[in-house]
Amino acid sequence: MDIDDTLLDFWSEYLKQFGNPKEDRVITRNVYKLRRNKSFWENLPKLRDIDFEPELYCTKRINPKSYTRKSLESHGFPIKPIYQMYYQKGNKADLIKGRVDVFVDDSISNFEMLNNSSILCLLIDSPSNSYYKTAYRIHDLKYNTILDKYNEFMGWKKK
Repeated sequence: MDIDDTLLDFWSEYLKQFGNPKEDRVITRNVYKLRRNKSFWENLPKLRDIDFEPELYCTKRINPKSYTRKSLESHGFPIKPIYQMYYQKGNKADLIKGRVDVFVDDSISNFEMLNNSSILCLLIDSPSNSYYKTAYRIHDLKYNTILDKYNEFMGWKKK
């Protein structure tokens, strides 16, 4: 399970701090400035609820994991391992392959990289990815929604 803009509202809080960026590299530079801002990372608002326990969380954050864990705990998300990739262009599959059957992310690039690496990734709907057409878009993080898409991908029919 991804964290930022999947479970927690990173983007709105980022915009409050820095405004709308003109280029991706500006986002990277500003996130680097936030890397030790404990309050920012620990106080991101909850974006969505889940009704199950994920196997793990995987994120492309450069802040200390303790900030991420505190934020997840404060919102009542299950305590699970956090796999953290520091390289924004990296493939999360390198960290989680063999650990999950399905992953959920809001990022189109992560969605594509994971699926191209033989990890089924579902795309959680967000304003930043609404233009992207895929049969593997979901609109909530309910267990049955994810299970239905997984079964559809596997070619299994509901009984």
